[in-house]
Amino acid sequence: MTWRGVPAVLTIALLVGCAEREWTYEKKNVTPTRYDRDIASCRQEAFDPKAFALFPSGRVDRDVLNRCMERKGYTVRRPT
Repeated sequence: MTWRGVPAVLTIALLVGCAEREWTYEKKNVTPTRYDRDIASCRQEAFDPKAFALFPSGRVDRDVLNRCMERKGYTVRRPT
């Protein structure tokens, strides 16, 4: 590998390492519209502007988001 390829490989490794695993939220008979509304509401509740993240989506307190979704009747599953 040439030295020019090293930054590309490091960038890809960094992005893969920092990728957030998706949690699963399940609720029987929920419509996609309702799910979108619920997850948006919970993300707004869980947003932490003081948290350091490159993207705003990383400023969400996952515990607060999960508790909010559970209050709305969803089953929360951890990523595997």
